Amino acid sequence: MTVPAAATSRRTFPRGIAPSPLCHTYSAHVPHLSASRAVFDEENPSLEEALDRTAFVFESLTVEETQKRLVTEGVQYSETAANSSLLANQAPSMQTNSTLRISAFERVTGCVANVNIRSILCPVHDSYSVKLEGNADALLSRGLLAITSRVLYSQQADAILQMEPKNLADRLGIRPALSQGRNDGLASMLRTVQQQIRTLQCDKSVVKIEENPHRSGRPTVALLLSGGVDSSVALNLLVQQGYAVTAFYLKIWLEDELAHLGHCPWEDDYRVCQEVCEQAGIPLETVSLQNAYKSRVIAYTVHEAEQGRTPNPDIMCNSRVKFGCFYEAIDQREFDFVASGHYAQLVKDTETGSMRLLRAPDRIKDQSYFLCTLTQDQLQRVLFPIGHLQKSQVRDLADEFILPNRLRPDSQGLCFLGKVKFDEFLAVYLGTRPGPIVDAGTGDVVGQHHGVWYHTVGQRKGIGRVLDPLATSRGPWYVVAKDPGKDVVYCSNQYDEDIFTASRSEFAVENIHWIAGQAPPNLLKGDGERFVMKIRHGPDLVKGTLRLTNTADEGDVKLDSKDGGLAPGQYVVFYKDEECLGAGVISERHWARFLKEQDHSEVCAVPIGQSVS
Repeated sequence: MTVPAAATSRRTFPRGIAPSPLCHTYSAHVPHLSASRAVFDEENPSLEEALDRTAFVFESLTVEETQKRLVTEGVQYSETAANSSLLANQAPSMQTNSTLRISAFERVTGCVANVNIRSILCPVHDSYSVKLEGNADALLSRGLLAITSRVLYSQQADAILQMEPKNLADRLGIRPALSQGRNDGLASMLRTVQQQIRTLQCDKSVVKIEENPHRSGRPTVALLLSGGVDSSVALNLLVQQGYAVTAFYLKIWLEDELAHLGHCPWEDDYRVCQEVCEQAGIPLETVSLQNAYKSRVIAYTVHEAEQGRTPNPDIMCNSRVKFGCFYEAIDQREFDFVASGHYAQLVKDTETGSMRLLRAPDRIKDQSYFLCTLTQDQLQRVLFPIGHLQKSQVRDLADEFILPNRLRPDSQGLCFLGKVKFDEFLAVYLGTRPGPIVDAGTGDVVGQHHGVWYHTVGQRKGIGRVLDPLATSRGPWYVVAKDPGKDVVYCSNQYDEDIFTASRSEFAVENIHWIAGQAPPNLLKGDGERFVMKIRHGPDLVKGTLRLTNTADEGDVKLDSKDGGLAPGQYVVFYKDEECLGAGVISERHWARFLKEQDHSEVCAVPIGQSVS
């Protein structure tokens, strides 16, 4: 979405009122309700004056300056909230006494962020003035809440009720700096305040009574809704099958980091989720998992890349977030199942009661590879409503359901990056650390790289840009190994020759995980076991043998044929017929052996502290 240019006009103030700077006191955190503190320096302004003064400040700023100012307001609001909540010890339901009327906290609908506010009416003569308390989980939304709270502080309730919510962004002078979704969310904040005021004026209970799906007798499902066609069809199938469904949109850390730019990368997705749920008559909730993403997925990805390994954040996303901390977030809700739009199947073993993970019939869309590290505890609660379908059948169902997103293309790329390229992500977090590119066969330096994390074993595309021109003419070149300890990337223009046969078909695995909870019996006896394997997501499979070594979570694999690139850190997934049994992580040890055999042991790709075996 293109952000329009900033408005540069200045507002002329009526009655000779001079503008005051945006002030220090937030209406949501006034220390003494009994005293009406002025929000502006000179006087307690009328509502029109408060709006005009705020607009005067923002209309003098560019779009970028306005966005930064709103983020700053959000940060200050957060710091203030920690110590000055007006009614931190009050009961959450509405309270009425001779002094105050207080609503319950209420979620603002229509906001991408989780925004919760409550209104407080303070009696003034024969009417009421208004104060707000609130919180938001995104800085820019928090800034909007801070500005709205300040403008409405101590204003007459009747005056606030006469405001037009859709015009609030214009009155504050900030519409050009906000995306459509943020503007809609700001209007929704004011509507929520107005509704709370009306309810409090009528002295009615604010507590909203809703049907409890757990009392309906139907099994309850928490469905992960992304805005894509797959999860939307999954939702409608569950409703059709009689489940009591609640949809959840997961906000992730990296997306929230980009919110201050004024355009939320997830905003379109969330809007589609709203449309899908509205059509199906299903409630939609947003769960903020930014911190969990940062600590459980982003940190892993950056660490692995820095060590010269090839991370798989999508596998971590499933095991640690979607079917990990999301379980923790809804733990008190007592949902019977958690569902998603993954292409995979689950079958319960009638003898053991354990869940078996099977490939989807659509071999291209099959996502069992990304689910390979899930545990029995996680799988016992999971439903994959579309896992038995071909993608074409899912598209047909989307047409039958007349889904608002039925023509939307499939999403591409890593789950946690969205439209951000992986190299750009690495550049932000790891920067550059140049080092030599060495011919693995001769030991000659043939180029200079910008960081070992920008290259992966088996890579051909893009390697020419960092090679010397004379070396480029002798290509094609492939990355064959890395030594992060010495910042060396090894490549070769003989990747298809016999000298690479062993290193492309034999490798060590570590951190082996079995979905059933234990390894197949033959492996535990020390015998080798034949499997069909996936080295990366996609339809391609390769046959091979796994033999455990000294421990149950390490082993050696020998493939029947050469692979395109056995990158350390990458997952290899083990299958028996259609069943996904588990997975392991490819180790660096096989490349260390290759380099030693090629007499490059002085620069061999062994992690720091690990010896060549």
